[in-house]
Amino acid sequence: MSDSEGSATGGPDATAPGPPPSPPRLPVLGHTHRYARDPFAFVDWATDHAGDCLLARVIGEGDLCVLAHPDHVEQALVTDRDAFAKGEDFTVAFGQNLLSVEGDQWERQHDAVQEFFYPGKIRGYADRMVDLAARRTDRWAGGDRISVHEEIQALALENLFATLFDRDLALDGDADLRRAASALNLWFEPTSWVLPNWVPTPARRRFARARETLDAEAQRLLAEREAALAGDGDAGEDLLSTLVALRERGDADLSDAEIVDQVTGFIFAGHDTTALAMTYALHLLGTHPEVRDRLHAELDDVLGSDADRDADGAADGTDGPARPSFADLPDLDVTERVLLETLRLYPPIHTIPRVTAEDVTVGGHRIPEGTTTHLSVVSIHRDERFYDDPEQFRPSRWREASPRSKGYAFVPFGAGPRDCIGRRFASLEARLVLATVASRYRLDPLSDLELDPQMTTQPADDVPARVVER
Repeated sequence: MSDSEGSATGGPDATAPGPPPSPPRLPVLGHTHRYARDPFAFVDWATDHAGDCLLARVIGEGDLCVLAHPDHVEQALVTDRDAFAKGEDFTVAFGQNLLSVEGDQWERQHDAVQEFFYPGKIRGYADRMVDLAARRTDRWAGGDRISVHEEIQALALENLFATLFDRDLALDGDADLRRAASALNLWFEPTSWVLPNWVPTPARRRFARARETLDAEAQRLLAEREAALAGDGDAGEDLLSTLVALRERGDADLSDAEIVDQVTGFIFAGHDTTALAMTYALHLLGTHPEVRDRLHAELDDVLGSDADRDADGAADGTDGPARPSFADLPDLDVTERVLLETLRLYPPIHTIPRVTAEDVTVGGHRIPEGTTTHLSVVSIHRDERFYDDPEQFRPSRWREASPRSKGYAFVPFGAGPRDCIGRRFASLEARLVLATVASRYRLDPLSDLELDPQMTTQPADDVPARVVER
């Protein structure tokens, strides 16, 4: 990518900053068609023409500022974060949840839910996650054709409902909830995003129906928890139960609407993104057999078989691959590197949207108040200034590097005080599921990977694969 105009090292005149440069555009339409057709390709083309800080003209958004340098991420999410606010899209789409609220309301909600994401609490989810992964993959057989995306997305939703909401989804049921969870992305479909919020596109109508379905389920679960607390004083230990109990004790000032909206917010932020990371990791292993062989060797060495573990009383004695546990994770270095590299190459959240709350100078350029601003995560992750051979899947690059050492050049979970509260949950789930699947199966891809970016990095098809038993 070009490091010319608008780079993080300076602008045309630091004493009188002007607007960011803009790549060539069409009259009236500006960059709308190119942006809506393929956001990834647009950002690549635009940064090549105009640098790391640029303005795109998109119908429905006006001037859209794209920022594509780690320094910009640090400024927008850490050092100057008050100048970059969440846009109304999040509030319109998800109501009053941790994902969308600001200021004191965010502080109240964050304090209320954070105990569910402490390392000690998350550790307790491990066995349930492995049980659910085994339940789903036990149905696979050698020679089966599966949709990797559909299977893993279904599993991620089952994990989320079981661990956070104490609600077991039926393996072949709860179709309405599953469809609704999948439809949450549709509010951010590029062809809708360039239109005003009041325009009722087909994607937005499907999104609205999905919200109604999930809100109804959340209200039902909330009523159950309130009734249990009123009856025997124990609503349970899941997230909703904890929020209800905190409110009843006076330790959390949360309305019913805020509690209900947490369900939708966590479903959007907590299942789809993790499912995408696991889906792409499994597909990449199928197209990179040398990496897959190293992963299999690690799993065989660390996990062994159930028969091996039976001598220590840690397994059921059957002569098959042992299930991974939380205690195995420190020894699964290749597994960790595969997931880090997947998050780099295919970050589930490919862009972080903000709106400037005041005039702000970035990279020597002035961005006016009220400008929609996108921090392009995928552009930074694939920039040759920060990664050698950035388009290549090379987990080995993480032998000598770490997320911390890469700083703001590696931000799959955002950065700063409002980074993803569920990042440890997602990391735990992804490692355990990948180890569970890869210890038993090889998934051979049946198509090339094509993308259809929405708010998250969606695949263009169902990511089909052939199951091969190891």
